[in-house]
Amino acid sequence: MDIERMEIVGLEVSDLDAAMKEFSDLLGVTFHRIDFAGKNLIRRFPADVPPSDADETISVAIDTSGYLELIQANPPTTHERVRNIHFKVSDIDAAIETMRSRGHRLVSYVQIGAMKEAIFGAREARGLRMCLVQYDAPSMIEAMLEQSSD
Repeated sequence: MDIERMEIVGLEVSDLDAAMKEFSDLLGVTFHRIDFAGKNLIRRFPADVPPSDADETISVAIDTSGYLELIQANPPTTHERVRNIHFKVSDIDAAIETMRSRGHRLVSYVQIGAMKEAIFGAREARGLRMCLVQYDAPSMIEAMLEQSSD
């Protein structure tokens, strides 16, 4: 598996607006918010577990410099934590096969804009969801907001 770099750390938060303000003030970054509820922004591909509607009731905010993702599920969590780490790969399909061959369950495989994302179960990685992303845009957020050519 060819990992190009660690991309983004995802934090699950109970109040997205408050977290955006807090981390903007603390780190001096700007966030772009995306609300997935009721929108058809996600294209799903087959995964190892049945799809869940829970993924479509989340809101995320990604800092525009591309280091931090804030995630608020609906209903909001009562246990704020590091939820996932994204790694950029050059060939997501090959990376998925490598992860599966190493015993990791693919729990979600989606395309948002021009970015593909494969999410693996936390059970196999000491409680951390491993996310692999592939895109050609200058940043992950730009790829998510770009219209897909697929």
